[in-house]
Amino acid sequence: MLAHSPAGETLHRLLHAYKRAMREGYAAADIALTIGEIRVLKGIAHHRHGTAQHIADRMRQDKGRIARLIKRLVADGLVVRQPHPDDSRSQQLELTEPGQELANRIAAVEARAGARMAGGLSAADLARFTELAEAMIANLEHSQDDVS
Repeated sequence: MLAHSPAGETLHRLLHAYKRAMREGYAAADIALTIGEIRVLKGIAHHRHGTAQHIADRMRQDKGRIARLIKRLVADGLVVRQPHPDDSRSQQLELTEPGQELANRIAAVEARAGARMAGGLSAADLARFTELAEAMIANLEHSQDDVS
């Protein structure tokens, strides 16, 4: 018989329920971007004047993959590239007005999903959950660093 982790199983179910709520929310808000495009758009919104490398590092993704996602966002008129003032090899990324409006809609969808997920929980419960989840993330990231 395989051993299992009750915490791991619970986390797995939580992640799937949250992802399903997000997909449903994006669909209801008529947001047709892929999850990767949404993550990149959010990264650009949170890191003004950032570069593709900043986004790739933050997302722990290959820069080539991020560059392809950015190219699609640029083609859709959601992001523009600007010359980097300190590095002629890099370009800063900025949201266009439609890109910022979409980022706001995405944030609203995520806020609604977060509120649904936290429904009925006290502020202390949410703070403790966040503390525990951050500790688990640190544990996994630390052990991943040991393996690499």
